[in-house]
Amino acid sequence: MKVDLHIDSKLDVERADFWLRQMTTRMTAIIAQLNQEQEALWCYQDDQVKPVAYRDIIVLRTVGSQIQITTADNRYYYSARMAKLAAQLPAQFIESARGTMINYQKIDHLELLGNGKIDVLMVNQERVQMARRKIKNLKEKLGL
Repeated sequence: MKVDLHIDSKLDVERADFWLRQMTTRMTAIIAQLNQEQEALWCYQDDQVKPVAYRDIIVLRTVGSQIQITTADNRYYYSARMAKLAAQLPAQFIESARGTMINYQKIDHLELLGNGKIDVLMVNQERVQMARRKIKNLKEKLGL
């Protein structure tokens, strides 16, 4: 793929033009990332509401009626359904199982288990099991 960049500090509006033979899942993810304006998620921690940058999030997991958000050093909570939140997350997040999403850029390593199962060890040493039907997505994202 040939990429041309034209940088002009006087532009009023930034824009990207793509000339593609066909739309792929990779290009769909790139376009979604470019269209995203919000870079943080406003989460609850005790009696405070704090912004948590998407790049800092390691794991999102449904706990009761809330979503628990894990970063390297804290846990936060977000009040919404996982399906609604998943629609606004950047492309670096993938579903690992029902009610659980991971930031694949925060994977430390994969542990191959018997019966074709995979455990994902995140940079904070949290272990997340991949559902069998989600392993293909993980392999695609990692280029395996």
